[in-house]
Amino acid sequence: MIDIHTHILPEIDDGSRNIEESLLQLELMSRAGVTDIVCTPHYISNYYNNNRDIIEPKLAKLQAEADAQNINIKLHKGIEILLDSKSVEKIKQEEFNINGSKYVLVESEMRAFPADFKEILYNLVKSGYKPILAHPERYFDIIRNPSLAEDFMHRNVYMQINAGSLLNHYGKESRKVAWKLIENGWAHFIASDNHCRFDEYILPTAIEQIRNEIDDYTANLLSKGNPSKMLNNEQINMFYVSEFSKEKNKSLFKKIREFIGK
Repeated sequence: MIDIHTHILPEIDDGSRNIEESLLQLELMSRAGVTDIVCTPHYISNYYNNNRDIIEPKLAKLQAEADAQNINIKLHKGIEILLDSKSVEKIKQEEFNINGSKYVLVESEMRAFPADFKEILYNLVKSGYKPILAHPERYFDIIRNPSLAEDFMHRNVYMQINAGSLLNHYGKESRKVAWKLIENGWAHFIASDNHCRFDEYILPTAIEQIRNEIDDYTANLLSKGNPSKMLNNEQINMFYVSEFSKEKNKSLFKKIREFIGK
């Protein structure tokens, strides 16, 4: 497994509170089968003003401590940036793209996308970046209209589902939407969004649900195949589920919806 969304760097945002907490989580993740982690602390202008001079030393120290404790995980630099009109320049200036690739993890306000959100995404893509929208199933606009995720995909924006959404950690509506996005092929990654608050690492449980309720291909694609391509700056297929496949699996996804509740 490769986890592309974590808040495991210590004392940098609302995630890990100290390096000991980070190392405990890394041990849990390693035992669960995680090989690579992208460290994505928040960047929120005037609130979490993280930059590469803050992130890179913390990442290097955590990697060194993990190596010293024989925790076999490789850490990669990233960030989760709350998009605004200045984001493109900030991404360029601070090299906020993931692992030196063109991929970058982005987020927005939960209650409503800003009026210029699509314009910001357009400018990001125009500048050569490949935005990954974190937890689309949690935004109120997408909860009200899940097909908006497909609209973003037509604008070259990838989708990252939170494991906790599939497990009802964010409420019934987010769970319904998360499964619908996966059903329609409107999801490219599944990640933990790990804030080091629990003794259980939930990503394997969510992946196993996808494996059991959908298929091995989807589970592997979202947790290994696409994340690996992202780290290597390779092209990821935006649309990978055909209409025939959707129709073929229609009864299966009906069972899933019945399982998670309407």
